[in-house]
Amino acid sequence: MPRLLFLAAAAFAFGCKPQPKITSYEVKADAPATTAAAAPAAPAAPVAPAPEKAKVTAAPTPMPANAAMQAEAASFGQPKWAELPAGWTAGAPNAMRKGSWIVTGPGGSKAEIAVTVFPGNVGGTTANVNRWRGQLGLAPAAEADIQAAAQPGKVGADAGQYFRFDSTDGQQAMVAMMVPKNDSTWFFKFMGDRDAVNAQTAAFLKFLATSQIP
Repeated sequence: MPRLLFLAAAAFAFGCKPQPKITSYEVKADAPATTAAAAPAAPAAPVAPAPEKAKVTAAPTPMPANAAMQAEAASFGQPKWAELPAGWTAGAPNAMRKGSWIVTGPGGSKAEIAVTVFPGNVGGTTANVNRWRGQLGLAPAAEADIQAAAQPGKVGADAGQYFRFDSTDGQQAMVAMMVPKNDSTWFFKFMGDRDAVNAQTAAFLKFLATSQIP
């Protein structure tokens, strides 16, 4: 009997003991780790600075060649021309020329006479003759051949030389004279259709012989 009372008391004691209180805690999970660290952005390629524009210093504007040559031509006096032969008419005005005429030959052929003057010898006889030859499509000639082809001529009292050229096709011709005077050279060129040049060569030479240059 006493044993039963003890067990009953023990059971009562344990049965009436309060249950332990369970406290729950909410733990926030850490943010998921980045699987791969973002690669740092590559630095931008350096941009070369734009090249500076070269500073150009404006040069003085040169006198136009034609204006300079016109002024030079004007510094020479004007020739005194003889009476024009039949079939000659004055050419268009030209500030570079001291004289200009259009010559009419047989069959309506035409040629032109141009008179110019420049200081010095303008390269000399050989250079000038070969320049004339080139205007007719002819090859340059040797100095010895040029001297052999030279003919004496004159403009008034001033002596010079003249030359005759024919184009290879026989259609064009030229008679040209150069006369040195007062450290300058005068040029008298008669060029055009061969028929006109042939018909008026004698008149051309006579016209020059009876004219005067300053």
